[in-house]
Amino acid sequence: PNFVSKTAGGINEDGLECQVYRLGHFPAVSPAELTRDGLYAPRIDRINRRHSSGIEVTGINFEARIGLGPGRTQASLGVVREDELAQANVIENFLRIFTAYRALSVQGVMLHSAGLVFDDRAYIFSGRSNAGKTTLTRKAYEKGAWVLSDDINLVLPGKEGYQAHAVPFTGEFGRTLDHRGGEKKYPVAGIILLEQGDELKTEPVRRSAAAARLLTGCPFVNADARQTDRLFDAVIKLVAQVPVIRLTSRRADDIDAIIKKIKIEFSHAKQSG
Repeated sequence: PNFVSKTAGGINEDGLECQVYRLGHFPAVSPAELTRDGLYAPRIDRINRRHSSGIEVTGINFEARIGLGPGRTQASLGVVREDELAQANVIENFLRIFTAYRALSVQGVMLHSAGLVFDDRAYIFSGRSNAGKTTLTRKAYEKGAWVLSDDINLVLPGKEGYQAHAVPFTGEFGRTLDHRGGEKKYPVAGIILLEQGDELKTEPVRRSAAAARLLTGCPFVNADARQTDRLFDAVIKLVAQVPVIRLTSRRADDIDAIIKKIKIEFSHAKQSG
């Protein structure tokens, strides 16, 4: 509820209008079609019609359509039972996919990452599964850091640079968290590529390597061949303006030591241009 403004009026020109309905059948899709890298992932298909552009999304218990044209987005979401609408594997998956495409339409990205706020600046920790995002989030939260999300973060360009926006999407840790509200956004201090290792260290990352790594961390749109050029451009612009470093750490490393190292590395990156 804290992601919906109490004073919100009607849907603005860039909003989403979604028709919800009950399906008369279970989606005709096999479990193999809903698995990617060993994890559940709804199937996304392109809508190819003369007068409409969009995607069709099929999950284990829902079907959806999302328009991709300019202006107000028209969408539909069908479930077998009404109570399934409130389940995370329905409404959250629907909104994640919509958010990924909408972010890309304004040259932003939705990153598989942990977003932590220190001193009113956002630090985006991008890493593969088991890279340590949840562990890092837990340690930071215990030291008083604000957590945007421990799983998915929205990074959008603004007049004064890139900003991280609060989203309701969470991973293992976040469902018990009092998230920052949907009106909150923070300037991005930098992006940190997470690695597990035998020592605590940071190092700069070339823009080309940073872009290649971040491309793999933009779910849904990075599997859509028609979005390849747009996604590549968005990521290239991001790494050109936001410093990207690599952090190697151990599970036992103190969060204060980690953040100190990161800030020093970002300071060096800023001085070197």
